[in-house]
Amino acid sequence: MALQAQSTRLIHASIAPTWEAVSKMDAVVDWHPNVARASVLTHNAGVDASRRVEFHDGTSVVETVVQEQEPHFVTMDLLEAPLLDKAVVTIRTEQKSAEETEVTFSVDYKVKYGPLGWLLGTVMMKRAFRKIFGVSLSGLAYHLETGKLVVDSIPARAGQ
Repeated sequence: MALQAQSTRLIHASIAPTWEAVSKMDAVVDWHPNVARASVLTHNAGVDASRRVEFHDGTSVVETVVQEQEPHFVTMDLLEAPLLDKAVVTIRTEQKSAEETEVTFSVDYKVKYGPLGWLLGTVMMKRAFRKIFGVSLSGLAYHLETGKLVVDSIPARAGQ
């Protein structure tokens, strides 16, 4: 049984730069505070584009674009993720005004280890995904609203 988690944020940026930031495989390092490196494995955008994302904590995942509709959504398979049997991440962008874009991060996932994994996924991982999405959205907002790169943390203002 697949589990789901989702977070949404209104960002003060038009849809074009927002889409570029979330759809280019090498751009995640500019705005995601947990990402140390992103290496493009195939090509930089579009279906079948893939990257290896290395996090500051030493873990990594491989993401491959499986579906995309520019500039509205990009869906990626998350591969080689610890504890996860399967995970599909979707980033949606919706222009709300000339200078505001709503961004939604969502994940459908299944945890390894049968019923124990399901319990872990329901109790702990859903909360962890929401926290990660919150940090990601704060970093994205900070980057797009200030033009600055997010290195290891986000100034307090971006977390609001």
